[in-house]
Amino acid sequence: MRVSRLMLVTLRDDPAEAEIPSHKLLLRGGYMRRVASGVYAYLPLLWRVLSKISAIVRQEMDATGALETLLPARQPASLWERSGRWQGYTAGEGIMFHLVDRQERSLGLGPTHEEVISALAADLLRSYRQLPVTLYQIQTKFRDEIRPRFGLMRGREFIMKDGYSFHADEADLRLTYQRMDQAYRRIFSRCGLRTVAVEADSGAIGGSASQEFMVTADAGEDLILSSADGRYAANQERACSLPEPAVPLVPTAAEAVELHTPDQHSIEALCAAHGCEPSQTVKVLLLLARCAKGQPRAVL
Repeated sequence: MRVSRLMLVTLRDDPAEAEIPSHKLLLRGGYMRRVASGVYAYLPLLWRVLSKISAIVRQEMDATGALETLLPARQPASLWERSGRWQGYTAGEGIMFHLVDRQERSLGLGPTHEEVISALAADLLRSYRQLPVTLYQIQTKFRDEIRPRFGLMRGREFIMKDGYSFHADEADLRLTYQRMDQAYRRIFSRCGLRTVAVEADSGAIGGSASQEFMVTADAGEDLILSSADGRYAANQERACSLPEPAVPLVPTAAEAVELHTPDQHSIEALCAAHGCEPSQTVKVLLLLARCAKGQPRAVL
């Protein structure tokens, strides 16, 4: 196809809204245009790129035996109320766009599809002989971000691949999880992305374990913490650390020792003044409370 037929319009300067290099290049190169805050039109060049990425995702997911489906973006509030997540996703700073139709029924634009797929599975799966089942989709998602930014990285409307599986036992679940792990690694490799697999917090979605594949970059909103040997990595919300072994305290006398601690308001200052280690100390706070009869009472 001739470039003149691609509806390709480039920009000479960086748009004021663009903060990071990828956002600037996508706008200046004529790949997309901003329609509203956090909402972009995918122009022909970008759609060709997204179609190629979608093809890679479909090939690798189909190779695992997963079945592609397409679930509704508009979801009834009743499903979310049954799961107990409607209030959390819509109240206050909740990320779900929600509305009321002409029949006065509450609806939400899906940021995720656990409720819908679980209701379908309850209706369609009648026997353990039908298990395991893995379904996935590539679909538009909606999230009412408080502050959309970074272009496609944090928007209010975006294309996402999500998958859901059902199993007769935990052993089968783990086997499918391993297959998905390898499929994701192949997808990223074919797309030319170098990723780091890290432990993550499941958040509002819930679950006993969560793993994220991250691409290291100067732009981003998360911090990865990893061990020196590279065997452990987690994001900032999920990372756990092991304390250093405690240093044994050698008693200097049978009696208790009274230490004077003027202007020593922290463990660090105390240790520096008296030549001890933090693991050899215990911090105790003394609070003064008043009981019902107004008499003071010391409380540890």
